Amino acid sequence: MKGRRLFLTSCVLGLLLGAAVPLFAQGLEAPLGKWWKRPRIVALLNLIPEQQDRLEEIFSRNRRAFVDLKADVERRQIDVEELVSKKDADEKKTVAAIDALEQARMRLRRQFTLMLLQQKEVLTAAQWQTIVDRREEWRRERMEERRQRLGLGPGSPPDSGPQQAPQRQNPNR
Repeated sequence: MKGRRLFLTSCVLGLLLGAAVPLFAQGLEAPLGKWWKRPRIVALLNLIPEQQDRLEEIFSRNRRAFVDLKADVERRQIDVEELVSKKDADEKKTVAAIDALEQARMRLRRQFTLMLLQQKEVLTAAQWQTIVDRREEWRRERMEERRQRLGLGPGSPPDSGPQQAPQRQNPNR
């Protein structure tokens, strides 16, 4: 029983740490936030004001759903954390809470992907290809920003402990 509980706890901690991975790491990606308003990306993609307006409109239509979906993920994460922290947590309830958390995350990823597909329709084929070509670069930038927020040095693994990292401005913002 103890070995099983240790395994379950390890799995849950892995899931919780997985929350730090970008939502889009396994699917479509674009820069985070309102990328269509960032001067560097606007110039890179040669976005015209009409496209920016349409991208903003699509985002606005989805915004409330994102707030609700993200809140659901956070509530379910709290449920899992509370169950795992109990000494004698009910395994069935814990597994059910983990499943509910993963379903909530899936709904959030799905909504984002659907929005991104809508935004893709606003872009030309060349603009979309630029986004596809740059996604690795943007993923690395997000990971570096996350390390800085956590106080880790550039390029250091997340488990190396807090260090003082120089704060740099992201040129995408």
